[in-house]
Amino acid sequence: MNDRIRRRFESLTDGTDIVVNGPNPWDPQIHDDRFYARILAEGSLGLGESYMDGWWDCAQVDELLTKLVRHDISSRIKPNAALILDGLQ
Repeated sequence: MNDRIRRRFESLTDGTDIVVNGPNPWDPQIHDDRFYARILAEGSLGLGESYMDGWWDCAQVDELLTKLVRHDISSRIKPNAALILDGLQ
């Protein structure tokens, strides 16, 4: 997995009280590293589909989604050349 893609995703959650693979019930537990690129490339659709594919889970999905919406994470995911190149790798 490309660490740059993972770090880019994790930077989106700065200040949200969400920690990837963290101890809180709203923290997503990632089971497939393809999750990071999919979220960055597809946004909320990728989040839902990767959940359905079993790439991640969360004890309190409702609280996770509330935090994501409250902090307007979707507006932070903007397609750009660097993101597209990361996704292609």
